[in-house]
Amino acid sequence: MMPLFAVSLLISAVTGFLGVRLLLAAADRGNQTLPLQLFLGAGGGIGLSSCVYFVCLLAGADHWAPLIDILLCLVLAVACLFQRGGVRTSRLPAAEINVKGSRVANSVSDAPRTILEKLLLSAFFIELAAFCGAFLFAFLKEPHGRWDAWLIWNMHARFLARAGEAWRTVFSLPMDWSHWDYPLLLPLAIVRSWKYSGAESVPVPAALAFLFTLLTAGLLLFAVARLKNLPGGLVAAMVLLATPFFILMGISQFADVPFSFFILAAIVLLCLPESNGERHCGPLVLAGAFAGLAAWTKNEGILFFLAAGLVLFSGTAARRGKREAAVKIGWFLAGSLPVLLCVICFKLQLAPPNDLTTGFAAGEGALSKLTDPGRYAIIIKNFLITGINFTNGPVDLRAGGKLHPGAVNILLPVAWLCFMGIDRYPKTLYGAISVAAVSAIMLAGYFAVYLLTPLPLEYHLTTSLNRLYLQLWPSVIFLFFMIARAPGGAGDNYNQVERVFRRAGNDGQNLQKQAMARL
Repeated sequence: MMPLFAVSLLISAVTGFLGVRLLLAAADRGNQTLPLQLFLGAGGGIGLSSCVYFVCLLAGADHWAPLIDILLCLVLAVACLFQRGGVRTSRLPAAEINVKGSRVANSVSDAPRTILEKLLLSAFFIELAAFCGAFLFAFLKEPHGRWDAWLIWNMHARFLARAGEAWRTVFSLPMDWSHWDYPLLLPLAIVRSWKYSGAESVPVPAALAFLFTLLTAGLLLFAVARLKNLPGGLVAAMVLLATPFFILMGISQFADVPFSFFILAAIVLLCLPESNGERHCGPLVLAGAFAGLAAWTKNEGILFFLAAGLVLFSGTAARRGKREAAVKIGWFLAGSLPVLLCVICFKLQLAPPNDLTTGFAAGEGALSKLTDPGRYAIIIKNFLITGINFTNGPVDLRAGGKLHPGAVNILLPVAWLCFMGIDRYPKTLYGAISVAAVSAIMLAGYFAVYLLTPLPLEYHLTTSLNRLYLQLWPSVIFLFFMIARAPGGAGDNYNQVERVFRRAGNDGQNLQKQAMARL
């Protein structure tokens, strides 16, 4: 049973990796982004397989899903083989440049391990082992996860798996508390794995939750390592794995952790073209696909998709003109289109009305809510307090939104930024500004929802705001480490190399362009 589940995961991961590899090959010099591609591909492959299974369900051919998975994997493998024969990657001559004793390497793995890296690697693997042990003990205690897992995500999977040809009827069941309007990425990923396994195995949802938790930490590690350096990536991943609430949500099998993975993946891919100093469509297409997968995971993903597209278009238009902005947003939308079609089809044909949007449409007291300063005060208070202590764990419903003592993980990236200082490399700052803008738009959207919510305000804030913050937490950590200078003075390499090439004259211009893209 479990070996067949492993096969289903392997097919998804390989398919996702091949798709990512195909689109990032032109922007990748010397396999610099290979570790990043592995983590992006594993998570993206699960999302892609969920979409494929949904299309098979709509066509009444879900029993053909394994064969379609294999065919898709083979097609992508052949495409990668043909591309490998035609793509030439550019590399720096001599593979490195030494400036004042500092080394600019082609990839994360090129440089020999320093004492700092060895210490951080040891600490990281100790923390990783502790996380794995905690996850195992939690699974043995609560194999079905916690409230939202067995009430929403896993229960949706069971209904869809057991309904057979009548699977459409489950969306008309009188169970509003189970939120049948929620997107289907996670439930269908579970159902697909059960179909491969031949039975409703309890460990499958837990294994997917464990995998997405690890993938999020790994993606954060290698994204920061690629854009900054390895020590920074290790510290960023350790900050995430040291966040009690993040681990709790992963262990609880909630969809917030997979959702945070897709948000982080889209944001990282939007930052890659800036860091490379070149204009490739592959990262933008993938960013659109992962933003679409975020919308296929949770309803909040629709807001994230709109925010990411708006920031991409407006930021590019401000710096390079509307024509290039239109081209970029076109590639972004092209990548998202296949997934968005699944989301649109689900929302229009299957999903019942959302409880919040139904309340908004009723318009009961909307004007009084908008003009009530007391509601603004309550929301702002909860936003501030929850923003400080959400990393500690769930809120006590009896205490409400109150500041409570304990280790506050939000201080760790702030302390890192203060200790390391701000990186003055302009391309790094452009990416960081984009991440901050997307996060700000998301928070503004959440604020508007709370302002007009038909639910009791205090209850709605207490039961959901900490998870909304957690969804953005990996991306916020990424933002802090993008802004901060890298350990070992790597943040100053840009200015040092620039001065050297200016003295070199015109003959060094081409080499300068390549070197700047690697810092």
